[in-house]
Amino acid sequence: MLPDRHGAAGRDLGLGGMGFSLGGAIGPVLAGQVVGLTGGYSMVWVMAVLVALVATVAIVPAKKVK
Repeated sequence: MLPDRHGAAGRDLGLGGMGFSLGGAIGPVLAGQVVGLTGGYSMVWVMAVLVALVATVAIVPAKKVK
């Protein structure tokens, strides 16, 4: 459970902050590559939906942890 009651709140806060900002840092680079390879923005939207679906599937086991 976050935050950890045994003193790891700082680590948990750092992981949360990194998870929150990592997409904003990597997203433009990956989107630029996708546009460069495909020649348009339509595949960027497809990739965004796929990443959102993968993230949804990845978070389900974490929500079951108490």
